[in-house]
Amino acid sequence: MKRRDHLSPLAVANFRWFFLGETVNSAGTAMAGIALAFAVLEISDSASALGWVLAAWTGPMVALMLLGGALADRLPRALVLRGCNLIQGVVQGITALLVLTDTAEIWHLVVLQLISGTVFAVSYPAFHGMVPILLPEAERKAAYLLLGQSDSLLRIAGPALSGVLVATVGPGWALAADAITYLVAAAFLGIMRLPIGARPDRAASVIGDFKAGWFFVRALGWVLPVASCSLVFNALISGALGVLGPSIANGTIGSDGWGFARAAEAVGIFVTAFFLARITLRRSLQACVIGFSFNAIPMLLLGTWVNTVALAVGFFFAGIGMAVVNLSWSLTVQEKVPEQMLSRVMAVDGFFSFVAMPIGQLIVGPLAIAFSTQDVMLGCAALCALVGVIGATRPAIRNVRLEPVATV
Repeated sequence: MKRRDHLSPLAVANFRWFFLGETVNSAGTAMAGIALAFAVLEISDSASALGWVLAAWTGPMVALMLLGGALADRLPRALVLRGCNLIQGVVQGITALLVLTDTAEIWHLVVLQLISGTVFAVSYPAFHGMVPILLPEAERKAAYLLLGQSDSLLRIAGPALSGVLVATVGPGWALAADAITYLVAAAFLGIMRLPIGARPDRAASVIGDFKAGWFFVRALGWVLPVASCSLVFNALISGALGVLGPSIANGTIGSDGWGFARAAEAVGIFVTAFFLARITLRRSLQACVIGFSFNAIPMLLLGTWVNTVALAVGFFFAGIGMAVVNLSWSLTVQEKVPEQMLSRVMAVDGFFSFVAMPIGQLIVGPLAIAFSTQDVMLGCAALCALVGVIGATRPAIRNVRLEPVATV
């Protein structure tokens, strides 16, 4: 039979609504990160204050991720995602209102981010369990690439637009746009028509489901080694690029320059997806770890030469790496993990991958004061590269291979 093109997943109605909802959601999220960072810096010109606000999101997200995965495997995932989007829309709407009215204080943003992080702990594993229940195996690589390309396109314009909005009318309007996109995404998810689906293997409680998922992850043997590498990578990225990066940009290239540079990461993801569609990542987890280590490039530049164009090039290469990370991990999980365990496996990975993010966000500010911003950034770059080398040579990661998938 004739091979279907890479847009073929959109022919499936349920995936089409899911894709539209995720696309709208990503449009707002692409602007929100930069807007929130500079909203905090307007209130308190302190990297430590920004670290507290960001850690308020990652803290509950990490603490509740494991239970969130068990919950997402017990309930209809589309229903879970729709409810999470509604709550996130309300939270972001309140945040935008406080910023627009100049009444926002750091503790307001901390509380709101605590709520947002709690909701994300449930929505993250639910989202990553959706594609396998919407599409047959042969269509899933195309679906993952399509989602990645859509997200990257929006992140090309989103950060740049957000940087301009922050510099002209302030960060509140970008946050308000993000709130609206959450509500629109919930509406698209409401159009989907999926069978509820019986869960005959469901335990008597959420805790029982969590235990079953944990034993399954241990038996796989490769989830925890990859997640351990991701733990270090995400701590470095969240601290160096999420906290110190905007602080450095605020005194050098400004919010518009930072937005432009961050948008280049999305360009890298988008361009790389075209090449990934034509190749098979057989050693998928090894590729995943190496891709993560590409984030050392913008860290190195931030520690040596803060220039908008140079940073854009650095983030472009980081985007190439993240495109490989996203696809290789998604394909590995969908091939090696049964559907009924998907959200729990993603939750265990998410927990260990994200658990050190609050630490990274909280300690980079004090470290920059104790030493220097440049020294801390260079140290993060060196550690990022080192973990990539060590992780890529571990047998539990190096020996995992993907099987070829028949196309139709």
